[in-house]
Amino acid sequence: MPVSLYDAHIHLAHAELLALQAEIDEVYDRIGVRAVVCNGTSPDDWPAVLKLAKLNPRIIAGIGLHPWKVPHAAPTWKQDFLHALDSGARVIAETGLDQWIEGYDIAAQQDAFRFQLGIAAERNLPLSIHCLRAIGPLIDTLRSVDLPERGIHIHAYNGPIELIPELSKLGAYFSFNAGQLRPDRPRVNERIQAIPANRLLIETDAPDFLPVQEYREFELKETQLCHPGNIRAGYEAIAALRELSFLALAKQVESNFLRYFG
Repeated sequence: MPVSLYDAHIHLAHAELLALQAEIDEVYDRIGVRAVVCNGTSPDDWPAVLKLAKLNPRIIAGIGLHPWKVPHAAPTWKQDFLHALDSGARVIAETGLDQWIEGYDIAAQQDAFRFQLGIAAERNLPLSIHCLRAIGPLIDTLRSVDLPERGIHIHAYNGPIELIPELSKLGAYFSFNAGQLRPDRPRVNERIQAIPANRLLIETDAPDFLPVQEYREFELKETQLCHPGNIRAGYEAIAALRELSFLALAKQVESNFLRYFG
């Protein structure tokens, strides 16, 4: 029985992956990838993301201002964002908060994040959130503003397990990738096991989050970057962690993906 796979968070507009689109598409056909959410992180890559989505029906365009890009955004970025959003984007991605990067300005990040979150709520659009060492500010924001009726998506979730029930009630979906599965990060396994079945998504975050060798079904030549085809290895690893068959997990993730991003 054919199995459809879905990548909830990837960066196909990255230069390394742009040069390999035909090869990646062939791998996607071979392993059964039906749809991927391609994230933009700033005005610099939004046009490439939109072009990819226009050329390939498997690709869902997401545009957003990543917290790392906030300090470098032009004064007109909000107008540029709205224009890009009306030019074919179906997801606001990726945005969020980050207190790990050196020299972060959480107030500036919050301004950008709240603006994008407000647009997502107004238009009821999917929204993918980056959060690194900023779960406190994130949860405070989510508790205090209107959220999209369809909910929100937190990619590569690394926050406290204890917050998963509250975030789920706020409408959160949570995605994980094989690159998070490392011996020195045992709490990741616990987080994956704690996610409600109807809130779980799978991602690669390729070309970032290179998995350990065990979860690398595909390699990018002469790089230390993650191949998008490793989405299948992520499904297999997460199915094992949740004590499910590959098919059972794939069917649940398909339902979740189509409900949220569809």
